[in-house]
Amino acid sequence: MQPTHNAAVLEALIIGAGFAGICLGKFLRDAGITNFRMVDKAPQVGGTWYWNSYPGAACDVLSHFYCFSFAPNPNWSRKYSPWNEIRDYAENCVDRFGLREHIELGTGVRISRFNDASRLWEVELADGSVITARHVIDGTGGLHVPMIPSIKGADSFAGEQWHSSLWRHDVSLTGKRIAIIGSAASTVQILPEIAGTASSVSVFQRTANYLIPRNDRKYRAFEKWCFRTLPGCGKLYRLLLFLRYDWLAYPIVKTSSDNIQRRYLKWQSRRLLKRQVKDPQLRETLTPNYPIGCKRVLISDDYYAALNRDNVNLVTQNILEITPEGVTTTDGQEHQADVLVFATGFDTQGHHIDSRVTGPGGRSLSAAWLQAPVAYEGCMVAGFPNYYFVTGPNTGVGSTSVIFMIEQSAKMIINCIRAAGKNGLIAPTREAMDNYNSEIQQALAGTVWATSCSSWYKRDDGRITALYPYSARTYRKRHRTFRPGHFDIT
Repeated sequence: MQPTHNAAVLEALIIGAGFAGICLGKFLRDAGITNFRMVDKAPQVGGTWYWNSYPGAACDVLSHFYCFSFAPNPNWSRKYSPWNEIRDYAENCVDRFGLREHIELGTGVRISRFNDASRLWEVELADGSVITARHVIDGTGGLHVPMIPSIKGADSFAGEQWHSSLWRHDVSLTGKRIAIIGSAASTVQILPEIAGTASSVSVFQRTANYLIPRNDRKYRAFEKWCFRTLPGCGKLYRLLLFLRYDWLAYPIVKTSSDNIQRRYLKWQSRRLLKRQVKDPQLRETLTPNYPIGCKRVLISDDYYAALNRDNVNLVTQNILEITPEGVTTTDGQEHQADVLVFATGFDTQGHHIDSRVTGPGGRSLSAAWLQAPVAYEGCMVAGFPNYYFVTGPNTGVGSTSVIFMIEQSAKMIINCIRAAGKNGLIAPTREAMDNYNSEIQQALAGTVWATSCSSWYKRDDGRITALYPYSARTYRKRHRTFRPGHFDIT
């Protein structure tokens, strides 16, 4: 493969223009590195918040903690920001930190190959052109590749159908019969937004979820004034949010045993269900039968209320097939629909095990991860020098802000680039990576995620490769310090 895209060798190529890419771009410039590019297959920046624009799409992390620590936003309209505000914030950061000139949108990556002779990475783009770079930073996330189940007859459906992350805004749902397959995070946001105008909505639930109040509201004018004019106010509020997640949310998943936090959250969930759902049979259907925290705990103020509507039907029978007219369940009932929405989540780990990366000696990353994805501190893989993941294996969290985690990973990546020097290669040693993975897997075995319930957190073999078992404070501490003995630098 011969470089054809740019004769110059880039110091770094960033894949993805979401929050991970933006953070790394800013940190590279702060480190005096300006010879870098950022590519993204989407036509706009924002990553997750470009793809997910369905009705009611909003963040489940409080706004003032779902932003960069170095770029606070005093103008959030609500406690939990809607998708368009978050995407606008990403756009603002791109301009604020001078990243626009480095970004090429509408450009996907086919494969990244390490050239043994030049000791450089050659990255082939979707248009066939090639970028040569010393360092490649994978800033792609897991919430953009739709997971659509294989259901008999799906191709025969006569109406419109789409995944929640590929929402068809050109199709009006007013007066339509809607079938939503899935009842988790996306559905609890979508249903309240469409139930009032749709003719009918059928929600197909496989497993009941724990749901707690969001307690969302608009920020008052005085609060916004404080955030704008008193910097200390925003910093203090952000610190309180950080401690709230680390002290209240993290202990819920840290162990499968009952503790104060788990009992309180379960009480909140039961109280909300009892207050908003009066039908005892429906309430029973919505009551989970597994330990709280084993699956993602959802937050909503109006999902249960939407289920109470006369035109909304919660279906718990298994789906048998999709027909031209709707969805047939195993009890023989056909639920007629004009529009079919798959709110079935994402392939959160598929982007870690595909064949996009070939390292030294022609060894593919998919081969290295044949047993399971493993990365030192979630960022680097032994035998793949100068290739980095911002949110790699075992970096997922359910108890803090992913943007906080991105910042910590970015600091480690910049430290590694510095340690490699002008022409050097850096990769973790096999021993360091294996020791780290053993520690992580042992810690995960004691979390609620490792209990008997089934979730997207666990692979079919029971192994957990998506989540991080420690607190946000621990992640920050571990990524702050560069340990030379853990790396091969050549």
